[in-house]
Amino acid sequence: MFKTYLCFVIISSFSYSECARILGAVFTPSYSHQVAFQPIWKELSLRGHQLTVLTTNPLNDSSLKNLTEIDLSMSYDTMKAYKADEILSSNNDSVAVRIKKYMEALHVIADKQLAHPKVQDLLHNKRNDFDLLMVEAIYPTQMAFSWWFNIPFIGLISLDAPSRIHAAVGNPVHPVLYPDYDLPFDKNLTFGERVISTLFHCAMLLYTKFRLHAREERTLRKYFGEDVPPINEIQKNMSMLFINANPIFHNIRPLVPATIQIGGGIHLHEPKPLPKDIQEYLDNSSDGFIYFSLGTNVKSAALPPQIKDAILQTFAELPYNILWKFEDEHIPNKPKNVKIVKWLPQTAVLAHKNIKAFIMQCGLQSMEEAIVYNVPMIGLPFYGDQGNNAKVLESKGLGIRLNTEKLEKNTFSNAILTVISDTKYKDNLKELAALYSDHPMSGLEKAIWWTEYVIRHKGAKHLRSHIIDVPISSFNCDNFRYNNHT
Repeated sequence: MFKTYLCFVIISSFSYSECARILGAVFTPSYSHQVAFQPIWKELSLRGHQLTVLTTNPLNDSSLKNLTEIDLSMSYDTMKAYKADEILSSNNDSVAVRIKKYMEALHVIADKQLAHPKVQDLLHNKRNDFDLLMVEAIYPTQMAFSWWFNIPFIGLISLDAPSRIHAAVGNPVHPVLYPDYDLPFDKNLTFGERVISTLFHCAMLLYTKFRLHAREERTLRKYFGEDVPPINEIQKNMSMLFINANPIFHNIRPLVPATIQIGGGIHLHEPKPLPKDIQEYLDNSSDGFIYFSLGTNVKSAALPPQIKDAILQTFAELPYNILWKFEDEHIPNKPKNVKIVKWLPQTAVLAHKNIKAFIMQCGLQSMEEAIVYNVPMIGLPFYGDQGNNAKVLESKGLGIRLNTEKLEKNTFSNAILTVISDTKYKDNLKELAALYSDHPMSGLEKAIWWTEYVIRHKGAKHLRSHIIDVPISSFNCDNFRYNNHT
């Protein structure tokens, strides 16, 4: 009995000594950004770590005793006030104007999140003593928590990282070899695409320094004091970067050891049961059905009338039932073969035996789900990495990419019928899915192992690349001299 008790005490003491206090912060008010990291919070808490997580989409899971969540869902009110749905779903304004409006909304949200009473209490309660920060790196403001608490931090990205974040950890960036994910380019760029990518790269360098960082540094001084370091100095202390990328899907690029690819469906789980009426509708679709969803950020109800009309006209002539995730209760001129619903457990729909095709906006998480369940896709990209994902979808033969702004009935109909009738798309999906699942560690396992590695070593300065400290001008000049010499 005594030996059993002694073993229990030793094991408990060991477990306790390995546990850490982790601060998590995922800024972006978007379900697709939040869901990629929820499995990490859950698993770390189950392993005994104490987590405090700032999130716009709390898990609210009472069984996770070690997880405390600060609910920042009020951020969605700001997005609504700035009409973010319309900005992302409509093309009424130019791309530059739409980006300006969207970034203005994010700036306001960053301020309001830091002003939240529970965040203020977190910052000024001297009892708070964290060992690690895990923070969404795509928007820079909350990285300052690492400076405030004097702790190492891991950057998190729910997709591949933009060039400015790759550069922050020392990964090589090149506008021709590795175009930014905001551009609808894959690889082997044409001359015109090279010019566009280079100009975009230069413009983003200027925008990041003189607009994004300059504006957010004013916010940081407001909440953290005048002595808070510049954002690019804080970024240089990033211990590791976790990116939701997978070399099987994304293009190959060189990465420093501090960059960990956790992609491949980290958010995936066993399909939840479908609502009874949806289950019956899909079961009774003996000729098959098509699933249409534009994700959580792009709203079908906010689509321009000409695009919505082309979609409805196409659906009316198809010999399949259509399940459409649509945000309003009704849609004018809805064909009889179309069923609209506000929300669905998407993986359960994609896993259904009668599904024929998936029409989608090319969000990364949705594409990963379609790959796993071998569902051919029609890509209608709108913004961000969606154009790049659509290009990859097309190049790997997983579906057909269409120009959303110029969508026409005949083109749309032909694309749908092609991906359903041509077996090459499903064959390519099966091959890619097999590669996706053949790995020594899952994305979640890698994320947990490396997180605990950073905790054990109180950071990962030994993996920090010296390239981070080389000025861009010096690097380019050295490269120029080398090329001339050779």
